[in-house]
Amino acid sequence: MQKPGERSDPVGATGRLVDTLTLQAVLDEAVIAATAADRLLAECSDGERVSAAVARSGLRLRLRFAQLGRWIEDLDLAGRNEEIRDECSRLLAFYLHLLTHAMDAPFELRRRNRLTIRSDAPLTGAPAARLQVLRDRLRAAA
Repeated sequence: MQKPGERSDPVGATGRLVDTLTLQAVLDEAVIAATAADRLLAECSDGERVSAAVARSGLRLRLRFAQLGRWIEDLDLAGRNEEIRDECSRLLAFYLHLLTHAMDAPFELRRRNRLTIRSDAPLTGAPAARLQVLRDRLRAAA
């Protein structure tokens, strides 16, 4: 409520409204991403290889949580909305950590045993050559 003689601050009020609406939008997106992350994490077991589709989904979700975290950090909120923003930020960081661990765990186990890695595929430039073949095939189809 405005006191007599004070001027209203429509720019500040608009900024607070925009930040509050942004917080709501981030929370909506965070709920969707968290639901997808929970499904993806249920598919992963520690130490087991993940399929390429699961790895791609995990990468997309990791990027989404990082993006949402950056958006929420920029919000200038006070009171209850500040508390909500801070907790949301912690939860976004938590999901990012869970996904990072779930996607990296199979590789961490394998990194310890170089012979296992080398026995799976020759590391003689074949992956780069394969990328070139795929690129050339795509160009030829265009």
